[in-house]
Amino acid sequence: MALLEISNLVAGYGKVQVISDVSFSLEPGKSIGIVGPNGVGKSTLLLTIAGAISPKAGSIKLDGTSIFGMRPEDIVRRGLSLVPEGRQIFSGLSVKENLSLGLTGRRDKKGSHEAVERMHELFPVLSTHEHHQAGMLSGGQQQQLAIARALISEPKVLLLDEPSLGLAPTVIADVFERLREIIHMGTAVVIVEQRANLVTSFADETIVIRDGKVQSRLTPADATNTDSLNRSYFGAGD
Repeated sequence: MALLEISNLVAGYGKVQVISDVSFSLEPGKSIGIVGPNGVGKSTLLLTIAGAISPKAGSIKLDGTSIFGMRPEDIVRRGLSLVPEGRQIFSGLSVKENLSLGLTGRRDKKGSHEAVERMHELFPVLSTHEHHQAGMLSGGQQQQLAIARALISEPKVLLLDEPSLGLAPTVIADVFERLREIIHMGTAVVIVEQRANLVTSFADETIVIRDGKVQSRLTPADATNTDSLNRSYFGAGD
């Protein structure tokens, strides 16, 4: 059974409909990429799944249970976490304090110390910079902190919005290597990315959104086919 099921989802802001018909499913330990031109609703889709935007129609199920219209904090406790665009860490707090904020979403408060230790193993820089202000970290280190803060609640599904934003290529490679480890551990991952080649080669499946709908679906084999990517991404030749 799919861990995350999105069916005919409709969402937007007020009377403005941004997502008009999006469906996909995701199994444990699998990943899906979401790409498309700017302004097509990729971030809106993630925010709706995470409960930050109220959906207008459709279905959102997590582990077989509807989370449609639930509050974000309740969705986190059911096992879904979001790493938002721009990371949104608390720059004035220490790395340790930022991680501690993620602990509030844990379903079981027992094992919190062990959860922190696991994050230190997965992202060693967080251990060596534990008492540093988060705002003093590099962009790549801040991204690792944001991912660790979301993971520390031990979600079944992790949503990431533009994890490569503003990072150097070598740092991007390191972040995505950590994501591979997370997926290997059994967490399902959804990644919104502007770098279509990167996410298409990384994810088990990548969906292309245009005009609020899923226009096509890509596999890692499509990552090296520039013509296919351009047609899917921009609608060239439609």
